[in-house]
Amino acid sequence: IHGDSAVAGQGVVAESLNMANLKGYSVGGTIHIVINNQIGFTAEPEETFSGEYCTDVARMLQVPIFHVNGDDAEACNLVMQLATEYRQKFHKDVFVDLVCYRKYGHNEGDDPTFTSPAMYKEIRQHKSPYTLYKEKLLSDSTLDKADVEKIENDYTALMQAAYERTRDTQTTIDPDMFRGAWEGFSKQGDKEPKTAISKKLLSDIAESFIEIPTDFKPHPKIFKAMEKRTAMLKGKEPMDWGAAEVAAYAALLNEGFDVRISGQDVNRGTFSHRHVALWDNDSSERFYPIAKFSEKGALLEVHNSCLSELAVLGFEYGYSLAAPKTLTIWEAQFGDFANGAQITFDQFISCAEHKWHRMSGLTCLLPHGYEGQGPEHSSARPERYLQLCAQNNMIVCNVTTPAQIFHLLRRQMHQNVRKPLVVFSPKSLLRHPMATSVPDDLTNGAFQPVLPETDIADAKVKKVVLCTGKVYYDLKAHRDENGIDDVALVRLEQLYPVAENILKDLQKKYAKAKTWVWTQEESKNMGAWSFVRDHLVDGLGLPLKYVGRPASASPAVGYTKRHLKEQQQLVEETFKA
Repeated sequence: IHGDSAVAGQGVVAESLNMANLKGYSVGGTIHIVINNQIGFTAEPEETFSGEYCTDVARMLQVPIFHVNGDDAEACNLVMQLATEYRQKFHKDVFVDLVCYRKYGHNEGDDPTFTSPAMYKEIRQHKSPYTLYKEKLLSDSTLDKADVEKIENDYTALMQAAYERTRDTQTTIDPDMFRGAWEGFSKQGDKEPKTAISKKLLSDIAESFIEIPTDFKPHPKIFKAMEKRTAMLKGKEPMDWGAAEVAAYAALLNEGFDVRISGQDVNRGTFSHRHVALWDNDSSERFYPIAKFSEKGALLEVHNSCLSELAVLGFEYGYSLAAPKTLTIWEAQFGDFANGAQITFDQFISCAEHKWHRMSGLTCLLPHGYEGQGPEHSSARPERYLQLCAQNNMIVCNVTTPAQIFHLLRRQMHQNVRKPLVVFSPKSLLRHPMATSVPDDLTNGAFQPVLPETDIADAKVKKVVLCTGKVYYDLKAHRDENGIDDVALVRLEQLYPVAENILKDLQKKYAKAKTWVWTQEESKNMGAWSFVRDHLVDGLGLPLKYVGRPASASPAVGYTKRHLKEQQQLVEETFKA
């Protein structure tokens, strides 16, 4: 249902219409009803759209657009029948432009005569659709006055009885959160679920990457990468991010969970790390090696989306509401591009559970990290998502090892609660020689909200550095190169909900440390610092001092040499602080 100004003016309408016939997003046709009251709040039609009709945007689909007089009840009924039959027969979109008017103002306190005096002079003198239809039925003798009076009295009595019931009974809120597809879920998660898999299953997953049909000709370079991926999962090479991520999807499929991934370039992955699909060199036919694990009935869907963030994320959010047993993932090409979908984060993902008792397990992968790629390709704007965090409404993570993403994705499905998950996923860490895991990390253990220091003895620690994400490896490289053995580097892998108990234990563990530092590569007014300051410094009493870039209007500099200089400075300052 659209308004006339909205259907013409809101860009998400055009984005959604573009998805109508795309594989992975088609719903078999949509009936669009435009409530065309010929005014947009106070704006006249000539101020709200440039075409002849407000529905001109729908002409892109070459589908029926019915324009019908809202005063003609039978014409409206006929058009709705036509629209419904068309949608059911052809599985295409169809539009009904219901040309009518708004009898009163935009809301109870609005006087429309302030801005549309001529229109509302006519409206005041105009008979209502009910009156017009009643007069028609009387004039053609379909009904007589007694029939009309009985219909009106019966309807009034029905409404009065309903009103009286609301006064006589005690009303209670009974949200239907856990009915239907949501049966068995709860508001609060229980203990940490088991996310490790068997060695046998991991071995089967490893073999799947090289089990290619004999008549399928993959790109030789990519098949070599698949052979390497097999070696990684067998422990013959260090395991990278892509191997662990895709292994997580395969394991979930094997357990009967559906997996759905969409976004721009998700089959290959923006940074050519995922390769969940392979292309035949001759026919361009796609083959999904891990699809073999769907044999128990689970569904694997991987869809390269149209060049849209807002509409596609909105679609995936809706999908997550209907399918809580599906790992539904939306990936931004770069985390920065989620800016174009901010409405969905603000008005739905972060608050729908509290506003409407609607849970969602949607997972959003937002590539983030400062590698000198400029202001539009560095920051996923972590500060925005952290500012939305409250009342245990979602999970925000910035993980740094392949095993962590493996367990995190599996935890998202194995816990008995559903929360939106925002992951600041990496770019350079996808192939970083230090950001690796081993098979035992997948067949043992679980996701760790905080990764502790493991290389420095507790008794030696004079300084504790807390950080999150890629900057950890910059700090570790500097520490190793300079033989520093009294600085502990601790990673916050889950920023929200805050792992308070772990951090309190950390404070006891390093009670003798003289200095505590929070280091980030983002500018001071960005990244996690303001969140950390409120929750860890003010909330938990950790004596953290800030080290990082100074406040800036731009997320990052646009010159690689300057970026590298800034990065080196913040790393050195961390150890001098």
